[in-house]
Formats: sequence, C-alpha cells, structure tokens
Amino acid sequence: SSSRPEEPAHRASRVSAPLGFATAMAKKQLDLTGLDKVLDTWNWAKGEEAAMKKKIEDCKTQVESIMAKMSVTDLTTAKYQVQKRLQSREGISKKDLPANIWSQYAKKSEFTVMTFKALTGKRSAAGKAKAKAKAAGAPKAKAKAKGKGK
Repeated sequence: SSSRPEEPAHRASRVSAPLGFATAMAKKQLDLTGLDKVLDTWNWAKGEEAAMKKKIEDCKTQVESIMAKMSVTDLTTAKYQVQKRLQSREGISKKDLPANIWSQYAKKSEFTVMTFKALTGKRSAAGKAKAKAKAAGAPKAKAKAKGKGK
C-alpha cells in the first residue's frame, strides 16, 4: 500500500489568518497534537453523520410508505407526530438573465465555510479507494468460484 510520507511539522499545517494573527503565530510555534485529536473526533463524527443521514432517510421512506397506504398526510402516535407537506422554492440561474438584471436583483450572502478531509485512515481518499478496490475485487473472486462449481 502506498502511504503518504509525513510532512515536517512546520509544513503540516496551513493556516490562513489575518496578517496580524499570522505574524503573532509565527513568533510562537503551535503544538498540533492537540489539534489532531480534535480533527480525529471531527473525522469520526463525519462518518457517524453520514451513517445517521442514511438511517434517517430509511426511516422517512418507511413512514412515508405507511402514510401513503393509510392515505394520510398527518399521523400521530402515542409518542410522535409526523406531518407531510409539499414545500416549493423558486430560483433562477445567473446564465438565464441579462447581467444588469442579475446585478440589480441578486441577493448576496456571506458565510464561513470550513472544509475538512482526512489524509489517512478509512475516511481518507486513499482509504476509500483501497476499500473500493477491495470490494470490487471480492465479488469477482466469488463469481469465478461459483462458475467452477457448476
């Protein structure tokens, strides 16, 4: 397996910050082992979140199926209440409008986005590729074994 060599500590973290903050950080070396523990937790939580989203969708599908069979849009049990409703949203693409109309009416919002990806382990790109290759290889072996048995 090809593993990524570890980068020196001074290159391992790429910190974008306001100029004054970056200057203050340059004067004082940060210990990133504590940060790696936080990032480990974040990485684990991302995996759990993905699994839980799938479980939520499975539950929604089951409940929606039951509600459809009962021909209801509102359902109340001893412990829960479910309401099914249609929600709509209108939108338009920038390419569908003349530039002056877009600039006059477009609403702009700004927000912070933090991107995060694992570089090693099961949830890293390399780990996922390895698992995918292993999964792709396993069925072929089983199929050949079945074919020989017939």
